[in-house]
Amino acid sequence: MKRRASLFLTALWIGAVPAAAQDARRALTPADFDQWRSVSSPSLSRDGRWVVYTLAPQVGDGEVVVRSAAGGPELRHTRGYIGRPQTRAGATGPEAGYRPSPAVLSADGRWAVFNIEASRAEWERARRERRKPADMPKPSLGIMALPDGRVSTVPRVKSFRMPERNGRWLAYLLESDSTSTPRDTVAPAQLPAAAATPGGTPRPVSPDSTPRGAAKKELGSTLVLRDLQTGDETRIEEVTAFAFDRGGRWLGYTVSARRAERDGAYVRDLAGGRTHTLRAGAGSYRGLTFSDDGRQAAFTADPAGGGKPGAVLYHATLGGEPRARPLVDADGVGSGRRVAERGRIRFTRDGGTLVFGVLPVAPDSVPADSLAERAVFDLWNYRDARLQPQQRVEASRDRDSAWVAVVRPGGRAVVIGSDTLRGVLLSEDGRVAVASDEIRHAIPAMWGEGGADVYTIDTRTGARRRVAERLPFDPQLSPGGRFVLYFGRDRRWHAFDNTTGRATDLTGRLATRFDQETWDTPSDPAPWGVAGWTEGDRSVLVYDRYDVWELDPAGRRSARMVTDSAGRRGKMVLRWVDLDPDERAIDPRQPLLLRAFNEETKASGFFRDRLDSNAAPVMLAMEDRQVGAPTRARDAEVYLWTRQTVAESPDLWVSGPSFTDARRMSAANPQQSRYRWPTVELVKWRSEDGAELQGLLYRPEGFDPAKKYPMVVYFYESLSDNLHQYRMDVPRNTIQPTLYASNDYLVFMPDIHYTTGYPGQSAMRSIVPGVKSLVARGFVDSARVAIQGQSWGGYQVAYMITRTPMFRAAMAGAPVANMTSAYGGIRWQTGLARAFQYERGQSRIGATPWQNRELYIENSPLFAADRVTTPLMIMHNDADGAVPWYQGIEMFVALRRLGKEVYLINYNGDEHNPTKRANQIDLAIRMMQFFDHHLKDRPAPGWMLQGIPFLNKGRDN
Repeated sequence: MKRRASLFLTALWIGAVPAAAQDARRALTPADFDQWRSVSSPSLSRDGRWVVYTLAPQVGDGEVVVRSAAGGPELRHTRGYIGRPQTRAGATGPEAGYRPSPAVLSADGRWAVFNIEASRAEWERARRERRKPADMPKPSLGIMALPDGRVSTVPRVKSFRMPERNGRWLAYLLESDSTSTPRDTVAPAQLPAAAATPGGTPRPVSPDSTPRGAAKKELGSTLVLRDLQTGDETRIEEVTAFAFDRGGRWLGYTVSARRAERDGAYVRDLAGGRTHTLRAGAGSYRGLTFSDDGRQAAFTADPAGGGKPGAVLYHATLGGEPRARPLVDADGVGSGRRVAERGRIRFTRDGGTLVFGVLPVAPDSVPADSLAERAVFDLWNYRDARLQPQQRVEASRDRDSAWVAVVRPGGRAVVIGSDTLRGVLLSEDGRVAVASDEIRHAIPAMWGEGGADVYTIDTRTGARRRVAERLPFDPQLSPGGRFVLYFGRDRRWHAFDNTTGRATDLTGRLATRFDQETWDTPSDPAPWGVAGWTEGDRSVLVYDRYDVWELDPAGRRSARMVTDSAGRRGKMVLRWVDLDPDERAIDPRQPLLLRAFNEETKASGFFRDRLDSNAAPVMLAMEDRQVGAPTRARDAEVYLWTRQTVAESPDLWVSGPSFTDARRMSAANPQQSRYRWPTVELVKWRSEDGAELQGLLYRPEGFDPAKKYPMVVYFYESLSDNLHQYRMDVPRNTIQPTLYASNDYLVFMPDIHYTTGYPGQSAMRSIVPGVKSLVARGFVDSARVAIQGQSWGGYQVAYMITRTPMFRAAMAGAPVANMTSAYGGIRWQTGLARAFQYERGQSRIGATPWQNRELYIENSPLFAADRVTTPLMIMHNDADGAVPWYQGIEMFVALRRLGKEVYLINYNGDEHNPTKRANQIDLAIRMMQFFDHHLKDRPAPGWMLQGIPFLNKGRDN
């Protein structure tokens, strides 16, 4: 197939520098980690004229960037400290995982609005001073005018919102002790502000009217409504939550006031400036939401001193003099149930149905002192659907997750969900639902043989009809609600027709496979997936390995391959790009944008196709790069996407629909040009059992094939599709190929071909021939080859060093050493038994220990520990929720007993993959010290020679 114009007609590689400058480049070190930044939360204005995104650092202060899509200067403003989470144990604020909300462009493209966090220096100072949470730095709000970039800031802002389709209004909620006086960072100006109560009339603040002895009432704070056209601001006091309708006609908000009679739900008509009371009176008001057309509103109210449990769901028709009327209370949802006070409320697409949550009535609590002399225990019962650890992990979900219920104004409420019926999907009009029930198959799910019974539900009556039993994958409901699409254990697509009650096999007569033929675990292979439904539930688009098919769910029309086998002929995976997530159905009159990925070359790009034509898809652009899925401006043919290579950071680009006029919008990592950077090669070989395999070989800058290089092998199942992935020099739980290649290592990442029952030997048969094929090319020092893996890869590292002396050194992160003990363990993060992993999952044994104990012993490194000659470094942390850390201990103790060189590092309180940045950096340093010693004859560090005594912990690192 002939290639069309390049994606890169206007591109210049960020790393390209004059030859003289290349000589000044230096090798990367862990000290360089903090410099790398990533582009996050990008978006286009509705008219496609502006791009906004955040540059997020590894650690430190980020910034928001706004840029014209046509080019021109960048408009920047600090976003404060938005660095990586969990930089240290006990961190608070942004460092503990907080991320600011994305920057938002107004509907008219004239404003960019964003949070501004405190700087890293301010956070560090607050920590040193041990301030209380209430006294920690609070975010501000930035309001940037376009195109001049003037920024007004408002201090201490909790949250902000703008209407989706109206660029005139901005609302933001202040911290309780703040004011709305703006500070203009460029040209100071006093903006007018008019104080107003919920009804619009100023009132004096009265003393707190909470009765003595009552629970402390959580009061609202000041909401500021700003007219962006005039700069006028209106203050609304004691607001707890707020929302605009999509069209920007209404601002809705709830109030929790010192004077209880002012508690309530209110809407403000933004065109006329008048505020309407939907309901007022002592109580707690939550969840105010609007229908898509802005003609209705709903909320819940939990009246103070009410005699019924739970909240009341209220509904209001907007326009004229809107007043809310009670729609559902505890009497309307059945005995022992209540309307969820904090459940999400939403209208269906057509506005005809309200969806809300229902919970069981909370049982009376047991006084703590009555339990003082009682035994405290967990009882494990073989009849339990879930083990006790899983029940503990899921307790909050079980306690707080609401059942789905629906009600049509003027009708009765129908509860759809239950304790066991989950995953509820609703049609656009809310009249049909589909839900899954796993309870009958919960016990066999422990060993990977579960599934779900699927039902359709008439939401007007609550009547259920079973669609299928023990399905391994989630069903889909057509937008109109007529069909339920599901993939059965027979590996075929089926459609259940709600009007006839019959299911139709849609693909049984086709020779094409719709299950993943590359599936290599002993479990039901998943389907390749569903693109979406066309209008009127007329057809559904599904995928095979390469192409797109159109199926008639009624079974009357023959299946049709939309992409004319273009994918299979070219070994290209073609997938539809959803450019309008708000639309649930595909318009067959509009062209389809397809994203393409070539399995052989790893090139990617875009094609265009049509449903109303039998012509083959047309290539738009295809390049040897990794191209991200694009987004499109709401009201313009402007597209935004990322692209990357091993040497090109995944920056943002914009173009028209042809993708040939690309313009660069970001430059996240210009500092890369100062460092020696690797190249990467796609290599091929055959496994010992004849499978064709691919892998990646990272080579140092200035690679000389006449020299001999040390090499580190890193692997995890299959990584070759990441040929064009940019790998930032950041700390991870594995080796970083850019760091190692910059320091004159080769890094080899081989794919693995698996055979059920022999996961360890599968790694041997795939990796060893791959290493030998590279050694045969003459540039690998065969005496200086190491291997590293994490988790599943860590297990295979531990296995391989019991079978071959090929590796000079090895590092295994979180390895399973003994499958016989690991089989009966618990994945503590989820509470699940580990049995499924061995019988049906990634560990690929395919049998129980009593069915084939020899396989468990054969695949366990522990039982061949005496064969190990390779020095081994193990990382296994005591808060590992996936692989019990005693597995690492078992391997360490066995090798220590045998007098082998072995080290075990446990990052106290950290997880399966280290999450605390200090630990990630420490691991990166120790791994490189370990490999440098064994592969480059560097002096061994003290921790390898003398260890670190427990009494010196924290001092002698």
